[in-house]
Amino acid sequence: MKNVYIVFALLLFTLCGNSQSVSKGDIALNVNIGAPHLFKGITKLAANSSVFKSNFDGIVEISSIKGTNPIAIKGEYAFDKLFTLGLNYSFWSLSFDVEDHYNAQNVSFGPIYEDSVDIYKIHISSTSYGIRPVFHFPLESPKNDIYIGLGLGITKNNLNINFSSTDAGRFTTIFRRELEVDLSLPGGIYFAPSIGYRHYFVPGFGLNFELGYEKGAIIQGGLVFRFNHKKEIRETQKAKF
Repeated sequence: MKNVYIVFALLLFTLCGNSQSVSKGDIALNVNIGAPHLFKGITKLAANSSVFKSNFDGIVEISSIKGTNPIAIKGEYAFDKLFTLGLNYSFWSLSFDVEDHYNAQNVSFGPIYEDSVDIYKIHISSTSYGIRPVFHFPLESPKNDIYIGLGLGITKNNLNINFSSTDAGRFTTIFRRELEVDLSLPGGIYFAPSIGYRHYFVPGFGLNFELGYEKGAIIQGGLVFRFNHKKEIRETQKAKF
């Protein structure tokens, strides 16, 4: 068993010395989109709950929730063959409409009640910025890159609500039928661990896949661009007996 560990250690050392997947000075740029949109599912459950609907006056109708799945742009610079450091930018958004149908008095015609509807157009977005240290596994092929990365930074969230109503009593004047509110929601820490794989079809372009957590996405995929890559030439050493 001891000999197995020794052989494994020597093999790992040899691979590290002959790594060609990353070269010092490489600049790589990932453009990825992730799935699923976890926060879209959470918002759908919350918006259809009785607690949320109890905040309105009448019969509540909620539209389908649409949005942009998590998108991430990750750039990095190689300090050596195994370690790169870069910057991350990631974003997601979602939007839906809430219609509140009720019966209200017409302020223009006295004791006359008519069907009214309040419409809330809700848009939520989340943006993260951070740094990303990455460890690359030593591989012989310059076309393949397997790595482990960790994004760390801050997250900013925003809520935009556009309100309109057929009930004139909702506004200060009968002519004003729309209001818009733009709010900053509490942010938080950006934390995005992942293990990834890149395959380069040509030295400067390839595909990228990652498994981990990125703003609610578990799987990510997209394009990778590589700049300043210097292909290293190594001689095969023959054992002498």
